[in-house]
Amino acid sequence: MTTAKRSADIEPKASNFAVMAWLGTSLLVERIGVFPSSGDLLRPVKELIPLLAHLKSLYVHQALDIEEHNGLKMIFNDWRFRVRPHDSDPVVVITIETRCDADLMPLKTAELLGHLEHF
Repeated sequence: MTTAKRSADIEPKASNFAVMAWLGTSLLVERIGVFPSSGDLLRPVKELIPLLAHLKSLYVHQALDIEEHNGLKMIFNDWRFRVRPHDSDPVVVITIETRCDADLMPLKTAELLGHLEHF
């Protein structure tokens, strides 16, 4: 079983921290290659709720799964994103990941950040 398969099998059942602990540090670099990530991007937003509603309306028909606990998380075939409020600052935290596609990650990051301009 490949690292990507093991990670994909256990990720829905555990938090990212638990997954990384399970994989161990020796496999962490391989997992990063499997799920290229933007990291946490902080952006100022005046109106969080309208932003989340706007993003959901844009992507709802393409999404495989949607979670609206503490922000918005949407999962697609080859990428996913999460937008959530920051704990103490008036900004949102945005994270974009792709599945085995390092070239798609910056494209989806730019696309998603482009939607924040009006909020």
